[in-house]
Amino acid sequence: MKKLVCIILMLLFWLSGCSGGQPGSDSELIISDVTLIDGTGSDPQVGVDIRIADGRIAEIGPDLSAASGSETIDGSGKYVIPGLIDAHVHMDAPIVFQLTPEEKTRVIENNPRAFLYNGVTTVLNVSSDVDWIFEQRQAEREGRLLSPRLYVMGRSFTPVDGWGSRHGGALADADAAVARAQDYISRGTDGFKVIIEDGLGASGTYKRMSEDMMMAISEIAHENDVPIYTHAINLDEFHSAVAMSSTAIVHGLEDPIPPGDTILQDMVENKVMFVPTHSLWEAFLRHDEAAADLNDPILRGSVPHFLLDYMQDPEYRAEETRRFLAVANMPVYQWAEDKIPIFSENILKAHQAGVIVATGTDAGGPVGFNFQGYNLPWEVKLFVQAGMTPMEALVAATRNGAMVIGVEDQLGTVEAGKLADLLILSDDPLDDIENIRKIETVVYKGKAYPRSEFAYQPTETGE
Repeated sequence: MKKLVCIILMLLFWLSGCSGGQPGSDSELIISDVTLIDGTGSDPQVGVDIRIADGRIAEIGPDLSAASGSETIDGSGKYVIPGLIDAHVHMDAPIVFQLTPEEKTRVIENNPRAFLYNGVTTVLNVSSDVDWIFEQRQAEREGRLLSPRLYVMGRSFTPVDGWGSRHGGALADADAAVARAQDYISRGTDGFKVIIEDGLGASGTYKRMSEDMMMAISEIAHENDVPIYTHAINLDEFHSAVAMSSTAIVHGLEDPIPPGDTILQDMVENKVMFVPTHSLWEAFLRHDEAAADLNDPILRGSVPHFLLDYMQDPEYRAEETRRFLAVANMPVYQWAEDKIPIFSENILKAHQAGVIVATGTDAGGPVGFNFQGYNLPWEVKLFVQAGMTPMEALVAATRNGAMVIGVEDQLGTVEAGKLADLLILSDDPLDDIENIRKIETVVYKGKAYPRSEFAYQPTETGE
């Protein structure tokens, strides 16, 4: 009966808009004569029109007729792709350690715009303060907050002295985990994030989650159709994530896969998806980034300038390095340098084995260069560098991200009937994947915004 009620409520929510256009929106938009790369992996459609009405894609085809008063965008020579999806973010994370509360607030308030500026129209926020993040989701759905579509959950499930315990809310035992799960279910959570890692590099510097806690969370999740997003990074943890029927593993695999190991086949057979957060590991190595790299105009359009100015100060960066080393409690930068080739190799191996691979950045964690919004196109580029084709990487950043969240019937591809989130690019991303940064227009919830609408605006003090 409970599941039937949930299904009815979900159907009513979908009919009311499913986080679609703004309430009362009835405008029509035509994008004419554009090349469409629809996110399904199909060949581009050249010279088509896309008609959008009431926040949805109404029709795709040549020479569509526009209703009187429709807004029209000339797409000649331009390219349309679906809005990008970041399937691992933290909307309330500050990027660096050394911010005052006021500065942290300014960064957090800017984060929704930073994602949209970079073409990220949907995110999966895997761990934040529960009251705050659920209010953010409600504000987005009611049109009070201009933000990517938010799919959210509260704080991670992590044991006392576990890797995630430094963020607060660590769990003493399986009963405490079940109580938290019940609370999140009552709030309509979009998933549970479960941290089973015991420290980077199998260092054992933190406590690994017990088998009984993992299984208790798994049982209540599956009784209530709640997805599990598992934080794991080594081979043993990946096998545990499969055993607890995870929906997706939301970090990369640091270990080489030995001959005869079945982890990738197990993931395929058990429909466990993979969000490798490769840009996170690469970001570790930019803790001493030269100042010029922080002056990229797109980065400065994404991030409060005071933060970038701080990060150009060698003493500031040195203190960030010191603090992160203290948190990791291991030589984390050397670890990242050693492991990045393995992480990259496993992305391609998983993809070739048939695992659904999606993009996610873990944006916001204070590791240096871990920027909200800006890092998602970088993640896509890293997939290409790992061996995917540009088309495969685009599918990972669109359709596959929607699959991880469980909204592929509504988002992730540009098809008639889907919600209207898409990007108009000036150049072909299949020629050069870097062209996904060449955004002219963001169509979000059926409304066209020039990219500049979302750019960071310095304050009157000139920062």
